[in-house]
Amino acid sequence: MSGAQRLVTVLALSLVGLGIAFALQPAPHPSPRPDGTAAPQRIIVLAPSHVEMVFALGAGQRVVGVGDYCFAPPEAKAKPRCGGTFNPNYEQMLALRPDLVVVQGKAEKVEAFCRRYGVRILHLTVEDLGMLYAAVRELGTVLGAQPEAEKLIARVRADLDAVAQRVAGRPRPKVFVCIGRQVGSLRSLYSTGGPTFLTEMLTIAGGQNVIADVATRYPTVSKEDLVARAPDVILEVHAGWQGDQASRAKLVADWAALASLPAVRNRRIHVLTDDYLLLPGPRIAQVAARFAEVLHPEAEGRQ
Repeated sequence: MSGAQRLVTVLALSLVGLGIAFALQPAPHPSPRPDGTAAPQRIIVLAPSHVEMVFALGAGQRVVGVGDYCFAPPEAKAKPRCGGTFNPNYEQMLALRPDLVVVQGKAEKVEAFCRRYGVRILHLTVEDLGMLYAAVRELGTVLGAQPEAEKLIARVRADLDAVAQRVAGRPRPKVFVCIGRQVGSLRSLYSTGGPTFLTEMLTIAGGQNVIADVATRYPTVSKEDLVARAPDVILEVHAGWQGDQASRAKLVADWAALASLPAVRNRRIHVLTDDYLLLPGPRIAQVAARFAEVLHPEAEGRQ
C-alpha cells in the first residue's frame, strides 16, 4: 500500500443494506446508568481513535469487536475484527450481537445495517481538539462514564499545556507536514490544512503550519506552492510504518529534488512513524509532544 493509499484509509477510518440471512439475537440486558437508562454492554467500535477512547473511559471490557485497523491498546488487538467504515463485515457484526456500534462520521453503510437490525449507532466526528472533547463527553454519557470522561479531558489538557510551556517563547519554524505522497517522488503531496488537529498540535508544539491558511483539511500541495512557502522543517508522517534505516534515508533523499527549500538545505527533514500520529484520540497530546521533540530538541526536559 502506498503512502497516499494508507493516508486515505487511515483518515477515512478516523474521520468518516446488505441483507444477511441471520437474525440478530438479543444482547444481555445492560446495567442502568446514573440517569436510570440502560448503558450498552456489547459494543463494536470501528474507528481506531474511538476504540482508544472507549478503553480510556474504562469500558474496554464491554467491547466485543473492533475495526480492522485497530492497533491499540494491547487488549483491543485481541478483539474480533469487524471490517471498517467502508467495508464492514456484517456477518461478524451480527454474530457479536452488539447493542451499540460506534462510528466516525456518517458511516452510511453501517447506519443502514444498524437500522435494519435495530442496533443503536453512535456517530462521533472528530476533526479537531474541540470535537475530541465533545466526543469524549458524549461517549462518557452514553457509556455511563461521565466522571471518567471529565478526568480524561482534564488529563489531555494538562499534557498539552505542559508541551506548550516547554516551548514557550521559542522561535516558531515554518513546517510542512507531509502525510502521504507517491513513493520515490514528490508527486501527490498530501498535507494538513488549517482546520485539523494536526495543525493544532503543531501550533502547541511551537511550530507554524506552512499551509495553515488552506481551508481544506487534507489538501494536495504542488511542488511550486511548496517552494513559494519555503518551509524551515519538513515532517514526513508514516504512522505505524516499520521501514528500516535505508528506507527512511530514501524518503529523505527524495527531497533533494527541491534543494532550494530551507528545510532541505539545512537538513531538517524528519520521518516520523509513531502509530498515534494520525489519531485524534486520548493520545493526542503525544502528537504535540513528538512534534515539539523534533522542532525544539533543546527544550526537551524543560519544566
